Amino acid sequence: MTIYRLVKQAVGTIEAIYTDANSCYHLAFERMGIGEPHTQTKAQTHLIEASNSSIRDNLARFNRRSKRFSKTHQMLDITLALFFNRHLITSPM
Repeated sequence: MTIYRLVKQAVGTIEAIYTDANSCYHLAFERMGIGEPHTQTKAQTHLIEASNSSIRDNLARFNRRSKRFSKTHQMLDITLALFFNRHLITSPM
């Protein structure tokens, strides 16, 4: 409910909510009186799961001792910013 309220406050109108097929979501939304359309499917949640997996894989690389890189907080912040914004970076021709 907290996440729902924060998202609603940030964006105003929620057009649709997508979750996996776990019945607890439907019951919870019904009990809380959430009126937005709720679709239970794996088709819409797959990209989120893939992105989360990719983030976990890339963060796990920081633990490897065989690679040499800076582990300062500043460099970690820069690395994460590059990773999260990689779609904005264009490669030179």
